[in-house]
Parts: sequence; structure tokens; C-alpha cells
Amino acid sequence: MNELADFFNLTQLQHFHFLRPYWFIAFVALFFILRFFGQRDDTLALWRKVMSVKMLNTLTVQGNTSHWLSPQKLSLIIALPLCLVLMGPTWQQQPSPFSENNSALIIALDVSETMEQSDIQPSRLLRAKQKILQLLKMRGDTKTALVAFAGSAHVVMPITNDQQMIQQFLDSLSQKLMPVKGKRPQSVLPIAEQLLSTTNVPGTLLIIGDGASMETSKQFGKYFQTGGALSHHQLIVWAIGKKANQLETDTNIIPMQYEQLSAVVNQSNGRLVTMTVDEADIEQVNRYIEHNLVIVDDKSRPWLDSGYPLTFAIAFLFLFWFRKGWTLQW
Repeated sequence: MNELADFFNLTQLQHFHFLRPYWFIAFVALFFILRFFGQRDDTLALWRKVMSVKMLNTLTVQGNTSHWLSPQKLSLIIALPLCLVLMGPTWQQQPSPFSENNSALIIALDVSETMEQSDIQPSRLLRAKQKILQLLKMRGDTKTALVAFAGSAHVVMPITNDQQMIQQFLDSLSQKLMPVKGKRPQSVLPIAEQLLSTTNVPGTLLIIGDGASMETSKQFGKYFQTGGALSHHQLIVWAIGKKANQLETDTNIIPMQYEQLSAVVNQSNGRLVTMTVDEADIEQVNRYIEHNLVIVDDKSRPWLDSGYPLTFAIAFLFLFWFRKGWTLQW
């Protein structure tokens, strides 16, 4: 089921193109050829000029040529998937058996005071930690770093392939350990720049938190827009917490600042994922991370020709040619 979901992944379709687009000419040629055959077989073409349609229908008997299931009409239906196969649709590169995922993931976790709120059980911070552990388990032994931020940001674990080490340090994180109170996600940017500078492939900065400010949007836009220090990397904001319209009116809980987080994403050409009760958000974040390297400067990785599954549909349609009398109709 997961393989089927990956095959039809919408995030990959942004790279959709044809390997051999010139085969579209064959479909155009087949269309006009079949249309010519249809006009040639129209024995009533001359009578339509001198008779009304009603009288012509009364005096003639309709044969199989007017039926929707006919050799000529089915030929046009077959021509479309056949030409698509010849055109070579593709949206992903073939995986190399000799390569490994060298893309680094920088996880920046908000451990400020608002993350201790319990609108998300048991709390925003504990739920975020659980989500991070599930993401790490899904990604396996890949390059990952952990950063904690509140009023300031600090490296908890530099880039490593050891999930167990990240888990040990992740469990002990809390707002009591942070030297500066507040909420400044932009303080992560210089640290992320330094960590990602050690990699030669595009990486991902994953911000997990419940709020931001206008200054945050400006700083993230400065780093991630064209020409910025992190412009070759992607930003994912994983928002945690309930919005104002999802909370009770008499509650003292500070709602998640969804609009501010959306502004950060918009300024940085990033992606926004809202935390869910199931694993849908984890799978979505993981897909964004994995497909960040779909387009690379590695010419040795050819594009995967994904049109071959259509050959089964074409073979099924060709079975109609075993019907009695279809060859004679041509």
C-alpha cells in the first residue's frame, strides 16, 4: 500500500515530463487516419446532401459501425495509452545502488514555555518528541542533527547517523534547560547554516513549534530566498497546537500562531505541516524530506520510464480483436 502511495505521490509530479515527447505526432497521425477511414466507410455521405436526417434514418438500417464498441473507435482509445507509453512519462530518477542519502536533516525543536501547554495531550512538547522519534524510526540511519531553541538556539546533537544518541538527548530537553526565555525561531538560522555547510547536497531544516513573529518571517525570508545562505536547502515548519477557533472560550491556553507560521513558510518558499493525531503528518514530512533530492546534478542517474504499466491496459483492450467479425469490419 505504501509503495502504491509513493508511486502516485503528488510531490513528485512537479517534475513530470516526457522522455520522448515527439511520439505525440504518432497519436495525431493515427487520429487523422482513423477519421479518414470513418469518412471512407460512410456510404450515406452522398444521400445526406439530398435527404433530411429523419428520412435517412427511417430508410436505413444502422450497422455495427455506429456502435460505440467498434474496431475504429476502440483503435482511437488504444492509441492514447499506446502513445503515452512511447512518449515515456516520468517524474522520478532511477535509484542508484551505489549511492546513499547524504542529505542532512536539521531538527529544530521549540522548547519555550508555551510548548508545555496541554491542549495537545500530554503536552505540546512531549507530543512533539514522540513525533520526532517516529520520524527518526521511519527515516532509519540517515544524517540528522538536533537543535533546541527558545529565546536562543543551541546545538543538542550535531549531524550524526546514530538515532539512539539523538533519542537520549531529546528526552531530557525542557524549557528549564534554556538560558534565555522567549520564542525566537530565527536564532536557529546561523546554526543551521553552519551545520548544512558541511554537506554538498541540499538539506532540510525542520522547525517544530507553535509560534513565530514578524521578525521571524523577515529573517527566514532573508536566509531562504534566492541568494540567501540557505537558499539551496528546504524549510519545513511542523506546527503543533490548536488554533484559536479550536479552543474553548474560557481557556487560558495560548493558541498556536498558525498565521505567523504560515507567513514564515511563505517568505521562505517552504512547506507547512500541521500535526495530526495519527501518522499522516509524519509520512507527509518524510515525503518532503525524501523528495528534496529529486532533481540533482548527477547525470548518471537516468529518469525512470513509468509508462510500462499502461501496457497491461493496452493488452486487455487488444483482446477485443478476437471478437468474431472485427477483422472483416476493417
